[in-house]
Amino acid sequence: MDFVLLSFAVVTPMSASLGMAFSRRETALSQMNVIRASLVELYTAHSVWDWISVKKGGGKVESTVDWLEHADGVLHEMVCIEQELARFLTLPNATRARHRIMHFGRAEAEELTDLSTQLFDNMVWRMGRITLYCEVLKREGLPGNEASRMRQWERFILEAMEGLRIIKFYRTPQALRSLCRLFSVFLPPFYSPFYAQLAQDLNSLGTALTFSVMTSLALTALFESLTQMEDPFLSQESLDGIDVPKETQLIGNELLLLRNRLFFPDAPEWDITRARDSQQKETTDIPPPSF
Repeated sequence: MDFVLLSFAVVTPMSASLGMAFSRRETALSQMNVIRASLVELYTAHSVWDWISVKKGGGKVESTVDWLEHADGVLHEMVCIEQELARFLTLPNATRARHRIMHFGRAEAEELTDLSTQLFDNMVWRMGRITLYCEVLKREGLPGNEASRMRQWERFILEAMEGLRIIKFYRTPQALRSLCRLFSVFLPPFYSPFYAQLAQDLNSLGTALTFSVMTSLALTALFESLTQMEDPFLSQESLDGIDVPKETQLIGNELLLLRNRLFFPDAPEWDITRARDSQQKETTDIPPPSF
């Protein structure tokens, strides 16, 4: 049997699916970078942007708002978004075929979908609260063009979050994965006459056995690589996966560095552990920003 069939029936679909999976991984990394950079810029705006006019004066100095409390409120929401994003992305996968066909799979998928929806809604809710904090700045005199720039960063964050949600919920084509699974298992035995002929021609049974094992091993390795990359956020299952806890924790660490060492060095240090613990509570327990 010609190996052209093997290449077209198995290797080509596997290579295409693997390329799609790695493309989704790179897209997810790019979206996480957008979220981190936009959150840092947004926190910087809430913390240090001022609107003092040479002719009219004004600015934060003449405002009655406690700007340290204001910035800490924004920081609290961002750290909670960081934690909820990590929990959302590291949820078990609920998009396999068994989650659509089997009764127990559908029940599992429904439970995971409810939890993921709740986490995502919480993140959107907290982004709405950050928008309310921007309204405080506008009320106190922040120019419209600067407020528009802050709105743009908020939009970037929401778009990136939606992009990550799509990657989490939708996988590479099921037909390609089923074809790869089917042919990688059932096609190699059909090549047994070829291996027998190879052993006879070379007068070496060991060479033929080694070649047959290597062929099956290569197909299995390709398919397993594809399977492991289906959900790029589960780094504990794949060496090539995204380390979501580490990446999201960088957000809080960078914000905390700016807050404690640059923007408010004389203020008491902000307890990031307390904010991360409070994220476990219901969102309705957190009071809205004061106007």
